[in-house]
Amino acid sequence: MYSFDEVIQELNGAISLKTLKNWANKIEKVTDIRFVRKYAKNTTGRSYGYKVFSFDQIEQFKKVVSMREQNIPLDKAILNAFLSDEEKEQMETIEVRKKEYEEFRNDTKQLIKLAKKVLEENEQLKSKILSIEEMGENKEVAT
Repeated sequence: MYSFDEVIQELNGAISLKTLKNWANKIEKVTDIRFVRKYAKNTTGRSYGYKVFSFDQIEQFKKVVSMREQNIPLDKAILNAFLSDEEKEQMETIEVRKKEYEEFRNDTKQLIKLAKKVLEENEQLKSKILSIEEMGENKEVAT
């Protein structure tokens, strides 16, 4: 297992320690990955935890660094490097479902607008018919 400092060395100093820590936290938020934690005591005797990384995870960090050098957004780079093929497929399915949902939602909004317009037109026609009928009744009464 590798410490943060060792990971930085393996990455040839391509990113700072702070960046690596931020990335590790973000990876745990946006993926199912949980890095191994080790525990130690500081000079005052208090326990603290820290993350350690496997060789495979260092390789994944190298992929993220490479993608970032190509200006690929961090979230996309993290997902690409750290998700398994199965998880990537699930994410794609979710994205497709989200798009479909948005399309259905927009279609529904359009249908509601159309229905309201038709109802308004029906009300206008109804009032015209009533006024025509009233005019016809008034003519019959007058004659």
